[in-house]
Amino acid sequence: MASQIDFAVAVGMFITFIAIVLIYIANIIGSYQGLFTNSELRTVSEDFFNTFFSGKGVPSNWEDYGVSPVKIGLVTDLYRLPLVIYEANGTARNNVSINVSVTFDTSCAKKAWNDTVRVYDSTNTLIPLQLFNQTFCSSQFLISADLVFNATFSANQKKTFFVYYSDDKNVTGSNYTLDFTGAYNLTVLKYPVEKLTAISVAKMKAMKELTYSEMVQSVGSGYDFNIEISQ
Repeated sequence: MASQIDFAVAVGMFITFIAIVLIYIANIIGSYQGLFTNSELRTVSEDFFNTFFSGKGVPSNWEDYGVSPVKIGLVTDLYRLPLVIYEANGTARNNVSINVSVTFDTSCAKKAWNDTVRVYDSTNTLIPLQLFNQTFCSSQFLISADLVFNATFSANQKKTFFVYYSDDKNVTGSNYTLDFTGAYNLTVLKYPVEKLTAISVAKMKAMKELTYSEMVQSVGSGYDFNIEISQ
């Protein structure tokens, strides 16, 4: 769907792209004598990157307050739960419904905003998903839910899926409609949750609302730059 954020892949590619661009600019401009030394520009590029992409900022949830943070940070925690599912009855199954119960956050540390939950297969293809039987810590922060999605299996085939989620409250939720059923003779193995880093949509939108003076106050006055964020 056009409204879906390619949540798991795009954020990682974005961070890598920014880093490559900054290094590339440093190498190009640094080759011109009399403007900058290569080391100076590398230092500025690294400082600029670290300012925005090395942490969540101070306070870590500064985007919730509507005021200038002490330090701007544009990242948040992204969690990935690997699932290995295999057909155990020697029978091919076409577009079979899979029902998996997932516990996201027993300590209510606000790790999983329900609109962020996505399922991808091993080829990074987004799989249509619907949540059932959701339990919450507060607001839309999940404790647990039943995940329902469809997949096709050949006889005795094993497939890997990844469940992604984060605390980002500005991600558009999935609006697929699926039946709440469970497939027999499919074995589901859950592996330990992995903690990754993602660009926060909520923080990006909050930064757009900051004035120039607020940006200078948070970032410092040692840079000459303009920032434009489209949404």
